Amino acid sequence: MAAPTVNSWSWFPTLAIGISLLKCLLINTYHSTDFEVHRNWLAITHSLAVSKWYYEDTSEWTLDYPPLFAWFEYGLSHIAKYFDKEMLVVTNLNYASPATVIFQRLSVIFTDLLFIYAVKECLKCVRRNKEPKDLLEKPVFVLAVLLLCNFGLLIIDHIHFQYNGFLFGLLLLSVARHFQNRHLEGALLFALLLNFKHIYLYIAPAYGIYLLRSFCFTQNNPGNLKFNSFL
Repeated sequence: MAAPTVNSWSWFPTLAIGISLLKCLLINTYHSTDFEVHRNWLAITHSLAVSKWYYEDTSEWTLDYPPLFAWFEYGLSHIAKYFDKEMLVVTNLNYASPATVIFQRLSVIFTDLLFIYAVKECLKCVRRNKEPKDLLEKPVFVLAVLLLCNFGLLIIDHIHFQYNGFLFGLLLLSVARHFQNRHLEGALLFALLLNFKHIYLYIAPAYGIYLLRSFCFTQNNPGNLKFNSFL
């Protein structure tokens, strides 16, 4: 794999900033009920004791994500109070003041920084033998555009309203770490991802098999186990 030069990455910040500005243009667009779902979770985690987070049912949109996502909302709530404290009141159902909209939209854009970083780490894993001179024909550029300009993520996260870019960033970063032979980091990132959103359980079997093959079994003797890798 050819090592990237400094100049070969000069286009990446421009692409990342450009797509981030596009996301800013979507701040005042339509948002779905998921906007209220996450506002309610901000209110629950900010206003109530931890023991009540998963039992609060004033709103029909009860907290049903794993613990790390609840703590993620808790962290965001301490920034949200500087925009509009009323959004953090549990009984303020369907509250969507301009300040609330701006905060929640910006929180998605800001947390997408992890996604951008993960994309760059994945691009470093792409083999680059005899790269074409035309930027538009370079595999790393094409992959970067496909990932950063993912139309599905733009619609779901920045119009409909969710944090899938942030979560997908954790997944991509985990995959990149495995490609970089940093398997323990990759496994840790995937474990964190599962504690943010349980839907990623469906790829856990594939992760388990890959770790057994690439980390728990010795490379020279595929039939032998490295017992210390299980510790």
